[in-house]
Amino acid sequence: MTFRGLINEVLIRLREDTISSDWSGDINDSTTITAYQKVIGSLVNDAKRHVEERHDWLVLRETADITTVASTKNYSLSSGQEIKVVDVINNTTGTQLVQVSKAYLNSIKYPTDPTGEPLYYGFNGADTSNNLKVDLSPIPINAETISFDIVKYQATLTEADTVLSVPEKPVILGAWARAIAERGEDGGTQSSLMAGEASESLKQAIMLDSGNTRYETDWYVN
Repeated sequence: MTFRGLINEVLIRLREDTISSDWSGDINDSTTITAYQKVIGSLVNDAKRHVEERHDWLVLRETADITTVASTKNYSLSSGQEIKVVDVINNTTGTQLVQVSKAYLNSIKYPTDPTGEPLYYGFNGADTSNNLKVDLSPIPINAETISFDIVKYQATLTEADTVLSVPEKPVILGAWARAIAERGEDGGTQSSLMAGEASESLKQAIMLDSGNTRYETDWYVN
């Protein structure tokens, strides 16, 4: 469902006028959208983030590749900062890299950083574009492709035709509950009821999505 569609679903439940056509550009810059409709748009985004944070959704997964350079330890992931790493593998050798702490990387750095095939990675700040940076150890000696399988949140919804990635029902119900609470007209009764329904909807969506990732917690011994 599009951003406009999500806002309208909430507005209908609030018995408010819906948005009849797509706006151009960012919703907050639009002169055709009312102030209250913009509030609902913000609440939709709040609910979206809440849903995204509760589960490693398959639809939010992607792969960020880095190509190593001989004698270079530090690399940027072109994926922003709000990510969760699921798996890291060296495509050239098939080796899975293990995440370690900065303290561990420091402990093996002196007197000389080891070199060879990377076996470990650790986060080390961010670049000027706010992408997270990682240190590899041992320091690569060859050009190899290392894939980071990550969970990355969808950007804040601003344009009318942007399609929501995560399940829509818990987002709609969550935004509706927030809108009722924002109005403050029901003494908390209806907003609590809607929050409970949103929570149940989210649990159901997580259960369905988890069914497709049930093997992630299995361990194998070669």
